Amino acid sequence: MSVYEKLKRLAADTDSLPYPIHEYAFMKTEEIPFSPQVREACEANMCGRYGKTWMCPPGVGDWRELKELYSGYQNAFVYTTKHDLEDSFDWEGMQEGGRQHALVDDALLEELKQEPEPHDLSGAGSCSLCEKCTYPDAPCRHPDKARRSLEACGIDVVALSKAAGLHYINGENTVTYFSILYY
Repeated sequence: MSVYEKLKRLAADTDSLPYPIHEYAFMKTEEIPFSPQVREACEANMCGRYGKTWMCPPGVGDWRELKELYSGYQNAFVYTTKHDLEDSFDWEGMQEGGRQHALVDDALLEELKQEPEPHDLSGAGSCSLCEKCTYPDAPCRHPDKARRSLEACGIDVVALSKAAGLHYINGENTVTYFSILYY
């Protein structure tokens, strides 16, 4: 079974993953919208994680090099998870949604672990595997588990949602997380 067939099966089978995929699309990697403005927002430290982790700028590397890396894959599986919130200020609900989305990322990668076809994943938000990242003093403790965020790669997630035909906003008091699995 090909990576495409496995991903299609997993996305459709809501019981096969720890949390269901809300929407998904298959794209060619050249359709993924990279933008220097997204990285500029990272450099402006809008999320407070700039310079604090290997998976965020500047530790993650130059966005143009990451674009070139991901352009080496032919295909992309873009998927979302949707999480209900108590209200638009439900920070704990947003964090729990991010944790659940990361479990989906982990499950997909686990399913593809034995797959000989090369693949990689960039996900939602900053890496939070370690309570305190080793950046910049020592190498990453978990290079096999750590993931680059879409934004750290310079990917415009709003434009990505439009290009993929997926909803960026899924209603009041919800949060939607995106990931891309390249293959």
